Amino acid sequence: MDKKKKLIWQIFSPFLIITVLSLSSITSYSTSYFKKFFLRNSEKELTTRTKLLQINFGDILSDDIIPCDIKPTNSIEGDQNRLHYIDKHCKDIGEKTGTRVTVILPSGVVVGDSFGDIKMMGNHMKRPEIMDALKKEKGISIRYSSTLDKNMMYVALQVMHDKAVTAVVRTSVSVSGIDNKIKSVRNHILIAMLFTILAAAIASLYVTRRITHPIEQMKKGAVKFAKGDLNVRLAVPDSEELSELAVTMNQMAQNLDEKIKDFKSRSMELEAVHASMQEGVMAIDKEEKIITINDAAVKMLDFPASKLKARYILEVARNFEFQKFIQRALATPEPVEDDIVITRDDELILNIHSTALYDTGEKRMGTLIIFHDITRIRCLERMHKDFAANVSHELKTPLTAIKGFIETLQEMLNTDDTTKSESFLKIIEKNVNRMIDLINDLLALSKLERLRGTDIYLENQHMATLIQGVVNTCYSSIQAKNITVSIDCPEDVTAMVDPILMEQAILNLLDNAVKYSSEDRPIAITVTRQDDFIDIVIKDKGCGIGKEHLSKIFNRFYRVDKARGRREGGTGLGLAIVKHIIQYHHGKIDVKSIKNEGTSFKIIIPNDRNSLFAKRHIKKY
Repeated sequence: MDKKKKLIWQIFSPFLIITVLSLSSITSYSTSYFKKFFLRNSEKELTTRTKLLQINFGDILSDDIIPCDIKPTNSIEGDQNRLHYIDKHCKDIGEKTGTRVTVILPSGVVVGDSFGDIKMMGNHMKRPEIMDALKKEKGISIRYSSTLDKNMMYVALQVMHDKAVTAVVRTSVSVSGIDNKIKSVRNHILIAMLFTILAAAIASLYVTRRITHPIEQMKKGAVKFAKGDLNVRLAVPDSEELSELAVTMNQMAQNLDEKIKDFKSRSMELEAVHASMQEGVMAIDKEEKIITINDAAVKMLDFPASKLKARYILEVARNFEFQKFIQRALATPEPVEDDIVITRDDELILNIHSTALYDTGEKRMGTLIIFHDITRIRCLERMHKDFAANVSHELKTPLTAIKGFIETLQEMLNTDDTTKSESFLKIIEKNVNRMIDLINDLLALSKLERLRGTDIYLENQHMATLIQGVVNTCYSSIQAKNITVSIDCPEDVTAMVDPILMEQAILNLLDNAVKYSSEDRPIAITVTRQDDFIDIVIKDKGCGIGKEHLSKIFNRFYRVDKARGRREGGTGLGLAIVKHIIQYHHGKIDVKSIKNEGTSFKIIIPNDRNSLFAKRHIKKY
C-alpha cells in the first residue's frame, strides 16, 4: 500500500514548485532579454562606427585624402606607403577609441588592424563577417578571436569606389564585458529570486496551515467518531465550505449517537427477552453456521456458549435426527416441525419448530429454530399410560380377591363355620391394607414427581440419629425375623438433607432388606465421609437380585419376583420413590447384588448442596 502524503505538503509543495518555476522562467527570460539588448546596442554602436570608418577609409583608398608623404600609385596592393598609413591609422583609432578596426582587401589580405601585426595575420577571406560583407554589403558575427584570445562581436562594411569594392572595413568589440554585465544582472536577479522564493514559501506555508489546520482538527474529531465517541463535537472553522462540513458531521454524529442508543436499547430488550425465554432459540445461516443462540438452547445442546457462535451446527449437535431436520428446514421456506431425542445422562426430548429467516431485501439468509423441552410432558404422558396400566393391574388383583371372599362370606352367613370366616376376613384385611399401601405410595410418588424437588427443605442433619430412627421404625419386622441390624456411623457425620424424605428413602431400603432376607441374617448400615460427600451403604445377605434385573429395579411397579413381592406386601413403588428422593438431594444411588448372596444399596449425597466438586464427582461415579 502506497504511503499517503499529508494534505499540507500536497498543497504547499505545488505552490512552492509553481513559484520557483515562475521566478526561474522570469530570470531566464530577463537574462536572455538583457543579453540581446546589450548585444543589439553594441551592434548598433559598432555599425555606426563602422559606417564612419567606411567613409574615412573610402576616401583614403580613393585618393581623396592622401597624406603628403604618400605618393599615389595605380596599384593599391603595391603601394606600401599607403598600406602602412592605413595600418597606422587603424592603430591610432584603436588607441583613442578602444575599438578594434581592421581593413581587409577583397582578396582577404589584412592591410590594417588596431591591435594586431598585419604581417602575422592570415587571410581573412573565410571569416563569416567578411564573406557576408562582400555578398550583402554588411556582415555581423560573434565568435572567438584567436588573435586577441577573446570572444568578439564583428561588424564589417564594404568600401566602394567607382561601384567597385576596394576593401572591407571591420570593427569589433569584446563581448566579455557584455557577459560580465549580464552575469552581474543575473546574480542580482537570482538573489532577488531567492528572497522572493523564501517569502513565497513562508506565505504559502502560512496559508496552507490556515487551510489544513481546521481539516486536521476535523480529522481528529472524525477519528473519535470512528472509535465510538459520538459525544465529541467539531469546532466550526471560519471558511464557509469547512464550516458547513463541520456542522454536517456534528449533526451526523448526533444522529448516529441517537440511533446507536436506540439500537442498544432495543438490542438489550431483545437480549433480555431472548435470555429469559424458557424455549431455546437459535438462528443459523444457509451454510449451517450458528448466527445467534440463547442460554436455553445452549443448555439443551450441552456445549460451552463461547464455542457455539460462528460454528457449524453439525460440529456441536451430533444428532442424526437433528441434522436431517436442519437440512429439511433449509430446503424449504415453509415451517417445519418435528420431535427429536437427545441422549445424554438423562434422555432429552425436544419439539423443534423452524421458520425461514429473510434479510431486509427479502432474500433468504437462513433459518430460525425454536426448541421446546417436552421431556417432562412426554414423561408425564408415558407415566399416565403406565400408571393407568399398572394401577389397574395392581388394584385388580386385591379387589378381585376381596370381591370373591365377600361373596363367599355372604354364602356362609347361614352356616356356623366361623374358622373359615375369620380366615377370609384376614385375607380381605390383608388385601385392603395392600391397597392402602399402594395408594399411599402412589400419592407419595406423584407428589415427588409433581414438585420435582421444589418442596424440599434442607437442614444440617446428624446421620447417626436419622438412621437410628429408621431402625427403630422397623423394629417389629426386624424382631419378627430375628435379624441383627448393625450401624457404623460416626456421630459427627452430618449432611444437608430433608430429614423426612431421607428417612423415607432409607426406610424403604431397610424395609426391602428385611423383607427379602431370611431369618437370622444380618443387615449392615455403614456411613462414611468422602471429602465433600458421604456414602450410605445398606447391605443384606438375602436372596439377591439377578444381573438382568439390576437396570430396571428403580422403575415403578417393577418386581424381580412378582409372586413373592405381592406375598411380602410390596407395591413395586418403593425403589422409584427412593430414586426420586436421592436425585432431589443432588445425589445418586447405586446397587450391587449377587444372586442368593445378598444385595448392597449405596447412596451418595453431598455434604453441602452448593458443593460443585461433590456434584461433579457424583456425576462421574
